Amino acid sequence: MVNVVIYCRVSSDEQARKDLSIPAQRKALRRWVEDRGEHQIVREFVDEGQSAYGPAERRPGFSTMIRYCQKEKVDTILVHKLDRFSRNRDESVAFKALLRACGVQVCSITETFDPDTPQGFLFEGMIEVINQFYSMNLSTETLKGMRENAERGNHNGGTAPYGYRRERIEEGGKAYVKLVPGPAHEVELIREIFDMAVTGGKGARSIATLLNERGVPGPSSSHWGISTITFILNNRAYIGDQVWYRSKKRGRTGRQRTSEEDWIITPDAHPALISRELFERRKAAASKRAFTNRTSPELRVKYLLSRLIRCGNCGAFFHGYRQTVKLTYGDRKTYYRYYCGGYKAKGKSVCPSLPIRRDWVEGAVLGLIRDRLCSVEVLEELGQRIRKKIEEQRRKYAIDPRVLARQVADLNRQVDNYYRAIGSGMDPVICQGHIDELSAKREQVQQEAATLAASDYYERALERHLQSLRDFAADFEERFTTLPFEAQRRIVLKFIEGMEVVDRRELRIRLRVPADDDGLHELLGEEKRIERRDEGSGPHPVGSLHFLRGGIGGGA
Repeated sequence: MVNVVIYCRVSSDEQARKDLSIPAQRKALRRWVEDRGEHQIVREFVDEGQSAYGPAERRPGFSTMIRYCQKEKVDTILVHKLDRFSRNRDESVAFKALLRACGVQVCSITETFDPDTPQGFLFEGMIEVINQFYSMNLSTETLKGMRENAERGNHNGGTAPYGYRRERIEEGGKAYVKLVPGPAHEVELIREIFDMAVTGGKGARSIATLLNERGVPGPSSSHWGISTITFILNNRAYIGDQVWYRSKKRGRTGRQRTSEEDWIITPDAHPALISRELFERRKAAASKRAFTNRTSPELRVKYLLSRLIRCGNCGAFFHGYRQTVKLTYGDRKTYYRYYCGGYKAKGKSVCPSLPIRRDWVEGAVLGLIRDRLCSVEVLEELGQRIRKKIEEQRRKYAIDPRVLARQVADLNRQVDNYYRAIGSGMDPVICQGHIDELSAKREQVQQEAATLAASDYYERALERHLQSLRDFAADFEERFTTLPFEAQRRIVLKFIEGMEVVDRRELRIRLRVPADDDGLHELLGEEKRIERRDEGSGPHPVGSLHFLRGGIGGGA
């Protein structure tokens, strides 16, 4: 029997064609198999709707079918037409070559040809080229229709902006979608956001923080973020303009942003939620206040631990921020701290994490690397433990490598003798049994010799690496500060696996341990908890607010 899997596909724009519907394809494929008694269907795979459109990796049924054919006994993939398998010529050739390596052919029940003949090969190639031409032409015509639809002010698909809803309208036998104002509370919130930005002079971060403190749910989650507020403040949809073609397809699956000159903008395409005058005032105010504190290259600060410290409260990473405040008598002071990204983006109502002093935490981490991983004592102890393991391995065999070499040579001579005996007329069966026994013993001795040689190599490599680490540890602090920032960052990433702030009061640091031995874990310490000690006093109690501000939330 010939094992067959059938594959059916129909995308959204083909649903109306009855001859291409999934039931129609399945019925025709099953009838074809029934008419040929030597075939049997072992599996069926289907892609329809949005999941059937696009390249193969975006079609779950197709991807599952390919994996199934690679693992199971399948002879043929049966499709209604070749374009059901793929409309992309390169994709079709690649997957058919992969399937042929597994002994699987692709067969169309409506396009009869033998792919193993020159005529069949030519016919299959012509059909695939025509299918790709149809797909490319359809894409061009679809884009043309969407452009015309956008120029008429209609919605071209996608999620409606917050504050709007999509409404389907039918006229003259045609249907199109328009944006209409959504629930009253969303409309009022949009107007309030613009009012806070223009009248109140607030930025996206401040607005998101205020909304989160009030407990207002966001468009797609329970919280508001900076990017969501920024998108709303720059979206022309709120002044009634329909904007389309902000991005275009790049490659097979990606997209890239287009220039504003290519956008299709239709003014007054739907009801506006705010006035144009308010939108332009917000835009002008934003251009005056953006990034005025980062214009000087001399003020740029690089943060060694950025995106290495994770917040135990919200899961976001800590990032470095600089803040300059005005003190009494006009003096100014600059603070350098690490802040939780969730706290900065959504406010303390979402994440109450406190900032961490940059000088304190970076100094503590470098001190930890020096004390736990780069101290001479630790390196010596590490070397002794690894040497002990190598010696234990040697004692296990307790044989000189030269003795093993002589044993291998002797076994080779014995094997050669039995081969010569076979040539002299001895029973081959008996000789072959002795040869197999000697070969097995020779393989065992060779493995022992290789193990001893490897242990010698590892010991030499250990000595080289330990000496390099000793040199590095001897002048760690002096050499580290003279290195470029990128080199300092690589060193930290080499030794630190991760850091986490727990309960706003404790910084846990996980070190990269260069072995799996429990003794080495104990020696080096997998996890280190840092607690702040002020001058002249002991450690503050865990959970103490004074401890947090002295060690984590403190100033300069």
